[in-house]
This record gives sequence, structure tokens and C-alpha cells, in this order.
Amino acid sequence: YLLSPLLYVMENEVDAFWCFASYMDQMHQNFEEQMQGMKTQLIQLSTLLRLLDSGFCSYLESQDSGYLYFCFRWLLIRFKREFSFLDILRLWEVMWTELPCKNFHLLLCCAILESEKQQIMAKHYGFNEILKHINELSMKIDVEDILCKAEAISLQMAQCKELPQAVCEILGLQDSEITTPDSDTDENVGSPCPVSAFPSSTLPILAASEAKDDSPTQTLASPNACRLTPA
Repeated sequence: YLLSPLLYVMENEVDAFWCFASYMDQMHQNFEEQMQGMKTQLIQLSTLLRLLDSGFCSYLESQDSGYLYFCFRWLLIRFKREFSFLDILRLWEVMWTELPCKNFHLLLCCAILESEKQQIMAKHYGFNEILKHINELSMKIDVEDILCKAEAISLQMAQCKELPQAVCEILGLQDSEITTPDSDTDENVGSPCPVSAFPSSTLPILAASEAKDDSPTQTLASPNACRLTPA
């Protein structure tokens, strides 16, 4: 099931086998009895989503969905059941470049969840309704739109001046990527940390956490950075 895209692209069983072996070196913890890989990813996803949208996280917790178990299938087989075969070829190629950041698949999850946030909260979905709604997204997600939104999140996070250390570790961001050499002396350099990534239906926006008026300062991703091109 997971091998089929590799076999299709490689057109050679030997090459496809070794690519699959390398892939399973990264994925094997998802399928072990303790499923440590799945537990770690769900915790990391919760950490990212809470930074991006604490209000949505609070709502999910109020509906006994705070552990994000409805994302289990996405993470277990990297969206294989959520997209068409050709879309999976596109999605996996992007993820395997490890660009624009480490664990980019977690930002893809965040982008999908935020796209569905309005419906989930407006209709007051409970645990069962959330699970049903997420499962029914299969084959209905626009892969290019989600890639664009997830990349925008990663670019905006990389520009934030003070990301939590846990988030930096999850995304593989170094201090040099989130601060500038003069950051200790110039408080206006860099972007503040986000409060909510998606206050509207546009591309992801990071709201300034220290805005002094009623209209928070916002940083939009560059229009030229809305499309990922695999290396």
C-alpha cells in the first residue's frame, strides 16, 4: 500500500525496494506495538496547533478531542487515504525534500484543521461529529491549497522573533532562522510570535501578540512563496 507510489515513480522493483526500506527507517515507529512515533507526532501536532490557534484547541478539548486522535490516520500513513494517487505523488515528493522545514507534514495537518475550523465550531460539532467530519474529508482536500497554506505557516514561523523552544525543535529551526544578529539591541527586528494563524479565510496570517491597538499587526506570506516546488 505504501510502496505503490515508489514503485510507480521508480519503475524498478530493486530501486523501489531500497527507497521503501529508507522510508520505513523513518516510519517504523508508527507501526511498532508501542506506537511511540504516533504518540510523539500527536503531541507535536498539538503543540503547533495550540501556538497557531489556542481558541480552536480549547474548543477541541471541550469536546474531548484535544488529543487529536482524529488525525491518527493522516499521520500513520502520511495522508495516503486522504488524497488521490497523483496528489500523493505530489505531496510525498514535497515532504521528502524536508523543505521548507522539518516535520512539514505536521503543518499540513494544521492547515487542513484550520480550513475546517469554521464549520466544526459554527455547527458545534462534538466528538463523534468531529471524527465523522474529518474522515469524510478523504479525496475532498485541495492538495495545492493545503501545501500553500502550510508553507505560509512555516515561513511566518521562521520569521517570528521568539518562538517557543519546543516549536523550534519540532520544525528544526535554528536561532539564526528566527532571530537576527541585532535582535538583542533592536526590539523591532523580526516578527512577534503568533496568537492565531488564521483569523480569516485568506492565506495564513500571524497576528502580533503585542499589538497596542484593536487591529493587530499582521504579517502575510509573500505571494511568491505560495507554491512549493520540490527540489
